[in-house]
Amino acid sequence: METVKIDKRGRPDQREVHYLGRIRQHSERYAEFHRPSVELLFNLIYTGDIIQTQLARKIETHKLSLGAFNALLILSRYETTGCPMHELGELLLVSRANITGLVDCLERRGLVERTSAPADRRVRLVRLTKAGRKLLETILPDHYRRVRALLRGISNKDKEALSALLTKLRHNVLQSLERQAKPQRIERGEANRG
Repeated sequence: METVKIDKRGRPDQREVHYLGRIRQHSERYAEFHRPSVELLFNLIYTGDIIQTQLARKIETHKLSLGAFNALLILSRYETTGCPMHELGELLLVSRANITGLVDCLERRGLVERTSAPADRRVRLVRLTKAGRKLLETILPDHYRRVRALLRGISNKDKEALSALLTKLRHNVLQSLERQAKPQRIERGEANRG
């Protein structure tokens, strides 16, 4: 692992110091400990947290959470049809209660509207309003500049390589979770239920 990052005041990054210390301590204490895996996990989570925090601060100036901003981005793909609530929830990876509250908040602000699906009145659709589209168009140029600035020190080639590795990691983790869940489904007699 690299040396500890030093901040503008000449102080080490306290989180990094803490977790590197825990990694050293646990590597000596637990036989199951695998340093490369734990370091990778630490770096993924910590780096993701830093980036998410920086992006959230800017988005919050528009009185939006990152979840609400992401909902607006998703809904921008459903211009004419609207997005079913359950599908929006799946794409956002939040609970049903959270998605309802999120859409309620966006609807109160006049950024989205809910309607029934023409083919099935039980299905609730959500779509951007004109105000929602306008707000999104206002936010996106600065958001993309900020993303680019945050990643400026990494070459495009390295970004592509890291992106490919993270995709491979995500697929591997999902496959591992599926393999772990399969024996549990078999034990409960769920495997052949479809």
